[in-house]
Amino acid sequence: MLRLALLLPLLPLAACDGSGTGTSIKINAKSDENGSSTTVSTDGNGQAAIKVPGFEGSIKLPQIHVNAENFDLNGVKLYPNSQVKALNVDANSGDGGKDEGTVDVTFESPAPLATVQGWFRDKMTARGFRVEADGTGLKGSTDEGDPFRLQLGAEGDQKTKGRLEVGSK
Repeated sequence: MLRLALLLPLLPLAACDGSGTGTSIKINAKSDENGSSTTVSTDGNGQAAIKVPGFEGSIKLPQIHVNAENFDLNGVKLYPNSQVKALNVDANSGDGGKDEGTVDVTFESPAPLATVQGWFRDKMTARGFRVEADGTGLKGSTDEGDPFRLQLGAEGDQKTKGRLEVGSK
């Protein structure tokens, strides 16, 4: 089960500065019980928006930079020195208290594709994930049974771009 509360500590832990482009973050939370919806987002330049029942506003914040040390999925971090480009969370509280949602992370890693793929495979397997090859990436389920898919692509010889999707819509 994806827990939104576990992701919220990312925001204060992420390093904030004005260099380059930061991480774009979007969190959507919806309750099926009363139909309320909350959205919190920030773009790579620090423009943040909040939309909750009864209030809507925006503010300019320092850029947020999320990296491998700030991200953790059930005990698995991103490849060392990876930079998160985008983090999207959709959380839904369904009828009867059943929570569901998705986490979608786009990142860049400073290593060849085969190195990054092997690193994730080893770390995920060690944490009890069910893992199988999926082209140049991986797919399977987390230790809690949530489905995941890791797409990886070489960006030259020493850089890998990735997208990690966890959960079901």
